[in-house]
Amino acid sequence: MKACILVKTVSGKHKDVSKKIKGIKGVEMVFPTFGRTDVVVNAKASDFKELASLLSRISRIRGVLATETLIALEV
Repeated sequence: MKACILVKTVSGKHKDVSKKIKGIKGVEMVFPTFGRTDVVVNAKASDFKELASLLSRISRIRGVLATETLIALEV
């Protein structure tokens, strides 16, 4: 399964958070953005359990305030 994770960070911490997220297994792409979301993460997981683990690791990074996960639909 694929997911797009929108990450809100503490002001000025988007670079630090992005670097830490890049090292997490399952993360395919990370980039900072302008707007309501500070960092966008493209990730891949084999199932919901693996995705939940990935999200938990992201949420525990210092500087992360909130996440929103968009799970891709298979069409």
